[in-house]
Amino acid sequence: MSKHILLLLSCLVFTLGARAQETPSTHITYDLTAETAVGTGDFTAFQLTANRHHVLATRPNTAYLRGAVNAEHQLAEDWTLSGAVDLIGSVHANHKVYLQQCYAYLGWKDFFLEAGAREQKPVLRNELLSSGTFGKGTNAKPIPQIHVGTKDFWTIPYTKGWLQASFDFGYGKFLDSNYREDNFHEHPGANIKYTTGILYHQKHLYFRTNPEKLLFVTAGIEHVAQFGGTNHDFTQGTEKVISKDSNLKAFWKVILPLGDSNYFQNDAIEDWVYGNHLGSMTVQLGWNIDKEHLLKAYLDNIFEDGSGIRKSNGWDGLWGLEYHNKSEGRQYVRGAVVEYFQTTNQCGPLHYDGGDYPEPIRSQITDKVTGNDDYYNHEFYGGYAHYGMTPGNPLITSPIYNENGDSHYLDNRVKAWHVGVNGEITDQLSYLVKGSYREGWGTYHRPLDEKHHSFDAMFQGIYTLGAWQFSAAYAFDKGNIYGDCNTFNFAVSY
Repeated sequence: MSKHILLLLSCLVFTLGARAQETPSTHITYDLTAETAVGTGDFTAFQLTANRHHVLATRPNTAYLRGAVNAEHQLAEDWTLSGAVDLIGSVHANHKVYLQQCYAYLGWKDFFLEAGAREQKPVLRNELLSSGTFGKGTNAKPIPQIHVGTKDFWTIPYTKGWLQASFDFGYGKFLDSNYREDNFHEHPGANIKYTTGILYHQKHLYFRTNPEKLLFVTAGIEHVAQFGGTNHDFTQGTEKVISKDSNLKAFWKVILPLGDSNYFQNDAIEDWVYGNHLGSMTVQLGWNIDKEHLLKAYLDNIFEDGSGIRKSNGWDGLWGLEYHNKSEGRQYVRGAVVEYFQTTNQCGPLHYDGGDYPEPIRSQITDKVTGNDDYYNHEFYGGYAHYGMTPGNPLITSPIYNENGDSHYLDNRVKAWHVGVNGEITDQLSYLVKGSYREGWGTYHRPLDEKHHSFDAMFQGIYTLGAWQFSAAYAFDKGNIYGDCNTFNFAVSY
């Protein structure tokens, strides 16, 4: 079904170009990119693959050729119809030839309706410099969806410009069912179950005071959920198939992680809250030092359930400072980010709640401890991942790096520091430098015998000559998470 939807969207985009390319209100552009990464180690160095929508493979010594056609047509004064088809062919990668993006976009004033798979940009975090966001990040391949929202922050009427809002709301589907099944069969013993046909729900709502003032505040929430799907469980040696609802009622129930305390579908203890829910609540303070310089301080408080929303998870979250230079022309430092990311608390190591069990067990449990949030892992869905990569913050190591094929997150209790700096050396030559140091203790269920650690860094130069762009980078990993990896990267785009 999803393949037919993608094909239909691609036809729509090309039809738009074929019918209207001679009109002055239609613009068609083409993008071509070739990139290669060569070096030593078990993987392509982390910083070259992180937060890039899984375009460059995690395998070492890989390359790809990418081509995209983009079309935009002005329907009326306030209406715009656009779309794109983006194809990638890779070598020494998990996927050889595939559609990276295929979408149709309808815009009206400050709002949009979009259908398909598209590389979404983060709303608040710096796309180039930040370590990422916990829920709706940029680390995995795009998840196809139908969603509506605001193009950027929208000034709310009757507030005299003092209050703005950004929102997005949509449903989609994970396309990695075959990947999950193949991984299960290729690594016997590593997993006892896998889930296919997983549906996706996402939304965010942020409010911001006037960003032109000396001080301004941004606050809001980002929420994602996995729901529906079919679980294939081999715990007892034979296959037991359990399917979750995917009807209209299920689409309604997944909007809020409330559930029914008396609901135990298929004797599954997690079912009283329908679906796998996670996200972050953000508080951010902006300071316009002057007209050219901006400083932001922020906290993304992460959560997997109600205890995280109540901030019972201690210092867990993404704490950061971002500097942005808005000056025109060459700037040696255009932007800088310093972040601290912690996920070790998880509301404590124990989870003991009578509400998770039906009677008569429930009434026998009088104490209540709601911890062990086990970030990104789930009893039914395995892990919050798309083709093995986390759609969230990559500082929690994705399952694709598990050499034994385990589909779960094996090291989700981490402490990490991350820095990023970019700028322009000349009018044509710019640079990007990023580095992260992290330590990991495994999970509460499976703590590590020895602490994991890794230092990962990248140095990149980008030269722009008209429509051409050339980049060269060196990145390395040092530690026992990815091993010692050294990667040279070269890319040409037009």
